[in-house]
Amino acid sequence: MANGQTKTVGGLLLRVLGVLLVVVGVLGALASLTQGNVVGMVLGVVLVAGGAVLLKRSGRAGRSGAVPSTR
Repeated sequence: MANGQTKTVGGLLLRVLGVLLVVVGVLGALASLTQGNVVGMVLGVVLVAGGAVLLKRSGRAGRSGAVPSTR
């Protein structure tokens, strides 16, 4: 069973990777937009979406003591 230290490191790793994917995706999409490269723009959007998913998973949702969503 994982202890709290492992969960903290895992959450931090997901946050770092999520932010990195979002930044690379935005920069890639903007660079592709200036060149008119549709495949690059789609790849940039996919990277941003993947980074957003990682950031969402790194949050406190689902952990004990978390405040439930109001939706």
